[in-house]
Amino acid sequence: MRAALPALITLTFGAGVGAAVRDTHHATPGHPSAQRAAHTSHSSSPQDTLEQYAREHAFAFLDQPSKSGAVDRWDPCVTIHYNVHIAAGVPRSTDAVEAIEAAFNQVAVASGMHFDDDGPTTEAPSDSRKDVRHTRSGWTWAPVLVAVVPHSAFVRDIDSDDAVAFADPDIYTSDDDTLSEIVSGQIVVDADRISDQGPSDPNGLEPTLLHEIGHLVGLGHVKVSGEIMQPDGGGIVGLGPGDLAGLQYLGAAAGCIVDPAVPRDSEDFPQ
Repeated sequence: MRAALPALITLTFGAGVGAAVRDTHHATPGHPSAQRAAHTSHSSSPQDTLEQYAREHAFAFLDQPSKSGAVDRWDPCVTIHYNVHIAAGVPRSTDAVEAIEAAFNQVAVASGMHFDDDGPTTEAPSDSRKDVRHTRSGWTWAPVLVAVVPHSAFVRDIDSDDAVAFADPDIYTSDDDTLSEIVSGQIVVDADRISDQGPSDPNGLEPTLLHEIGHLVGLGHVKVSGEIMQPDGGGIVGLGPGDLAGLQYLGAAAGCIVDPAVPRDSEDFPQ
């Protein structure tokens, strides 16, 4: 089995965004919503049916569904752990930690997924970050890294003048493309471009994180007003109806991933 390279998806101020989604991955088929959608067109392929279902419900997938109708997602039966890195000199760092927790809580309620803050870390975001870690209990997937950094550090990690944040999910794909699971990742925010007006400002940290966590769990951009997953965040501060539909589809309602990926099969596992 192999670990696919991560996708990089950015949130910008204003219109337009750069999104480099690598390729198509495969996960567990048979979601109840897909089965309901299948009744709308007997001649459509599972892939077409799922894309139609997503369009009708105002959300999009991070990557195109497979021909069998499978999509990239986390195993919703396993707690998703994350660490928080607030760089030195970032103002109102206590508020930042609270905003991060609040954003994850909103996604948890909408999706049925479980997120656990493992506490602060000195680890900084990096393109060479490994997706596996050795712990007391053995090798496991690395926790998601959520980093709030100054602009000088942020621009070293992304080739965009307009970006305010980016999500970088790690997607683990089997050699036969029968399994695809989001297993780790990074979310990086430019502290100097975030409003200090709190969650009521669309440019605040919590709304920004809602957009990026959406990418982290498998949602792509949409061109539908009133959705946080618009490329620029839509100018809103909460999850829209399409965002909620997408999170429900990708979350607990999809069921467990029957054959979870084994970390020692990852390309990042020491040989």
